[in-house]
Amino acid sequence: MNEVRNYLLNKDINAPFFLVVGDGNYASVKEELIELGLKPVPVSDYCSLPDKPPSLDKLLGTFAFADIDGNSRDKKIFVLGLGEYLALRGERETRKWLSGIKDEKTGTARVVLLLRGVTGFVRELQAGDKSRFDNRRVFFTEDTDSSINVVFVPPDMDLPAANGQQGLLAELESGKTTVYVKSNAAFDNPLFSVGRIKSAYDGVKNILQSFPVEESLGTTEQWARFLSGMIACNGVIDSLFDDFGDIPENSFNQWINGNAYKNWLYFIALKYKAAGINNSYLKYVVEMTTAFSDFKRNILNAIIDIKHTDGRFDKFYAERKALVESLYDSDVAGFVADNKRDIAECSYKLTDQTLVERKAFVALFSHLDRRTLQARAETAYPALSDYLWKYTFADEKAGAELNLLLTDYFDRYKWQKILNRIEDGFISRVEDLAVRRVYNGLRTRREVIASLDKSDTLLYWIDALGVEFLGFIQKLCALKELSLNIHIAQADLPTITSKNDGFYKDWPGKKHKVTRLDEIKHKVSGRYIFTEKEEGNLPIHLAEELDVIAEAIEAAATELKSPHCSKVLIVSDHGASRLSVINRQEEKYEVDAESKGKHGGRCCKKTVGYSPTAYDLPFATEGNEFIVLANYGRFKGSRAANIEVHGGAALEEVVVPVIEITLANPDTTVELLDGDGIFASFRKPLVFMLFSKTELQNVRVVIDGMSAPYKAEKKGLYHYHFATDIKRPGEYRADVFAGDNHIGEIMLNVQSETQKKGGDDFGNLF
Repeated sequence: MNEVRNYLLNKDINAPFFLVVGDGNYASVKEELIELGLKPVPVSDYCSLPDKPPSLDKLLGTFAFADIDGNSRDKKIFVLGLGEYLALRGERETRKWLSGIKDEKTGTARVVLLLRGVTGFVRELQAGDKSRFDNRRVFFTEDTDSSINVVFVPPDMDLPAANGQQGLLAELESGKTTVYVKSNAAFDNPLFSVGRIKSAYDGVKNILQSFPVEESLGTTEQWARFLSGMIACNGVIDSLFDDFGDIPENSFNQWINGNAYKNWLYFIALKYKAAGINNSYLKYVVEMTTAFSDFKRNILNAIIDIKHTDGRFDKFYAERKALVESLYDSDVAGFVADNKRDIAECSYKLTDQTLVERKAFVALFSHLDRRTLQARAETAYPALSDYLWKYTFADEKAGAELNLLLTDYFDRYKWQKILNRIEDGFISRVEDLAVRRVYNGLRTRREVIASLDKSDTLLYWIDALGVEFLGFIQKLCALKELSLNIHIAQADLPTITSKNDGFYKDWPGKKHKVTRLDEIKHKVSGRYIFTEKEEGNLPIHLAEELDVIAEAIEAAATELKSPHCSKVLIVSDHGASRLSVINRQEEKYEVDAESKGKHGGRCCKKTVGYSPTAYDLPFATEGNEFIVLANYGRFKGSRAANIEVHGGAALEEVVVPVIEITLANPDTTVELLDGDGIFASFRKPLVFMLFSKTELQNVRVVIDGMSAPYKAEKKGLYHYHFATDIKRPGEYRADVFAGDNHIGEIMLNVQSETQKKGGDDFGNLF
């Protein structure tokens, strides 16, 4: 400003002052000129029409004229936009006009030309006339760099753009370096960047040449809106993505569902910042997706084409699982259908995030190796893995023999239910039990409930809860730090609700009823319809059964931890049979007219003169004036059951649980005391000791899924001694129980007793 002040005071100079600036200091210099009392004169004011070029002759003619008060002596102005306009006109016009203006007479008026974009030409003028065009009339600021970019856009494109040459110059005079303009002007040899865009995407690339997203990823309308946003934020593209946060992948759940502009913009943000995505599966999908319409589908389906043996698979699987939790079941249903292409691979791609996937996993047991699926379920569907876990019955009132029978029976029953077929020999097993009726060795539900302490207890009636789910419940309660006390009882015959709901009606305290499980099994409201087609005949309802039970246990945990009660008592009216439905066996005996179509033909009203021998029904029994089938048949003329059935006396229908649930001691853990190791041989079977910091009662272990548990001999308060009949060295897994609670697993690395003593290998023969 010192040079400008000197010019203003030097009356000997009768010509304009050339003040050369750059983009970086243009605005600040402009403000300082105003502070010095100079009046801005924009070149744009000399355009007669919006898209007409300015009249420079008219502009120059005003330099020496008096101001509005008629006083030319006090006239002080600075001209804006001249350098930019001349640069647009090209080298020839710039040189011509600057050399002419250099010697333009201003009289006593003071005229400062604020020039940008023509630095080289001013230096050329100065070099050619050093005596007259010296530092009294020209000054170069320290920064004179300029990078102006003018972009012509089609008149019909809905974008914020300057109107004609007048609007273009006005934008440049305001200090902008990138200006979009709608104009018919033709600048053939401009000194800075002038582009013409044919599409909005061209405009985006014009602003940001390194923009890495292909045009095919957006529609014309989307790119137009995107370009408009870029212009509004002066080309700072990150500002467009502010709604998605600094790390866009963190807002995936918020933006993945939908086809609005903001959803597309989120996809573009991921594309633009793909290199910084931490979720490797998301990054993989973003990079391979070539159309926004495919993005959500690819999030679901890209995993299908990656073999489970691929080194990336486990990480991709876990990362994808976190992503798909927010997607709709209708979207996931499409993935499940596509995932069937490779039946050997499809189990590895499913998760337990949605019901449709859980059903699909259950359905696979009808097609693939069950052990492979059981192993995969530990990762993909833990709830199903817990259901298939072999539950060991240990009700002391039932006796060891009946506990062993129930353990074996229901383990086989569960596997046949999920495999959707009845194994060879199991029907004869059921028919044998139908005659023996071993369930009579159990207490009645009424007897069990009468023996319990009911103080501060909430009764939870889960309609149709069979003992097949006890292992699942046991695992759930261990996870939620709940303590179990399980009693096994027999329901009243026939196993229909109207004959088994007295316990609920008579309960004096707080109570709640869950009917959804029963509805799933055989009511239309359960949405499962048995058909002759394979898809309608698969046990996919099991997935929803597990959900209902999990919700009930969660509700019980909430009640106990609130605390609204000190104990929750879960009781069932009856169980249900899937295998009876699969068997499709119709008996010879005609069902009575009143019972026809009810209870899947598993029971009917007793008629006068009925006897099992007269009607050749050795598998039928009686109860409450009903004839009840204990095998897998149904009475002739009855309507076949849908999905599952109850009313009969098969073990899965008549054996019911009564479960006491309380809060567990969270410090209930055990550890193996192995000293120098544990050993076994033919003469000395395996013995070992467990330690717990908390005193435990009724401790037992089940080793490698055996039906019979080994009971502990208590040694003091915290040590538990086990003597087994295991004689072979090897690695064994042992599930540890305290009462009915699964409190942990231990691995028994059993060594040879003979090797321990340094003897021969005789013991290894055994």
